[in-house]
Amino acid sequence: MFFTRCLFKIAEEDLGRHLNLPFIDKLRVYVRGGRGGNGLKKYGGIGGQGGSILVRGKRHMTLRNVYEKNLPKRYVASDGEHSHKTRLNARPGENLVINVPLGIQILRDNGELVDEINDIDDECIVAHGGHGGNFKTHFEGQPGEATMINFDLKLLADVGFVGYPNAGKSTLLSMLSRTHPAISPVPFTTLHPQIGTVIFDDGRSFTIADLPGLIEGSHTKMGLGSRFLKHTLRSKLLLFVIDINGFQLELRSPVRSAFDSIVFLTKELELYQPSLLNKMAILAINKIDQLEDKTKLQELYYSLHNYKEILKNEYEEKWCPKNFFHFEHIVEISGKYGTHCDHLCSILRRSLDEYANREQKSVKFSLL
Repeated sequence: MFFTRCLFKIAEEDLGRHLNLPFIDKLRVYVRGGRGGNGLKKYGGIGGQGGSILVRGKRHMTLRNVYEKNLPKRYVASDGEHSHKTRLNARPGENLVINVPLGIQILRDNGELVDEINDIDDECIVAHGGHGGNFKTHFEGQPGEATMINFDLKLLADVGFVGYPNAGKSTLLSMLSRTHPAISPVPFTTLHPQIGTVIFDDGRSFTIADLPGLIEGSHTKMGLGSRFLKHTLRSKLLLFVIDINGFQLELRSPVRSAFDSIVFLTKELELYQPSLLNKMAILAINKIDQLEDKTKLQELYYSLHNYKEILKNEYEEKWCPKNFFHFEHIVEISGKYGTHCDHLCSILRRSLDEYANREQKSVKFSLL
């Protein structure tokens, strides 16, 4: 199958002198609605309503853009006009719109969810303007709402990569989307998420998210991957990228086999959010170009086939997931040389079609 590839890459640059971060997925801002205008008691005039603060979803936006456009992170809507003899019903203040990327959750400081912005032009009011002065308020304009709100970004990607550092995720992303992420034999080269888009000849496309590699304890905020585990929640399916040679974080760390990697990654996801194990998952066995024979592959397939018995006899109980991924497909690949990468793309496409059909049937069933 022939297809073209492109990438929308989150740029890695300093975020100004105030915030030296290449990628922002959280932002806290102050919002205040405009004050209502005073009424005119003598003539029964009503003051104008204060402007409100709205949040609206826009494509091709990032939280970095939001930050750079307003470094003080203060948003104040305009006040309503005062009533006067020539205009008893005064004009309201203008609303102030904050454009944000899709996939934003709006939270209060206490964690309360205000709303979510998932589609283009989705919007919500985060601070109402004050009422204009009238007889109920003795014709005094009322102050607008004022509060701190938090923007929490969860990337909207069709496919989310899951893997240890140095498993070849960035190399695979480079092969699938022909971008140039930082690639190195040293773990933790990927320091921030990257979004790639695969586009087929017939116009179909899907997005893939490469996240910083997980380590044991990521669910407890250890390592770079801990900060980005939340992005897997929005992925339609998970792609496990596993190094067939196993993984060793450092010389003092134990060497993990390919099956160990699957077990421990599954446990990390389960500890972070058990519902992640209900997602459709595909296994990509990477770096097969480094194999001298089929021994390691045979051992991995045997372990996957007999995982219940092996978990019971060979693993500590604390590392045994309560549930285990049943991979819809297993693909042997070499991200470095592109071996079977076209086949992997085709499988991902079919799997996303299956996901869409399941969702459609689920909606129809719920309407009955």
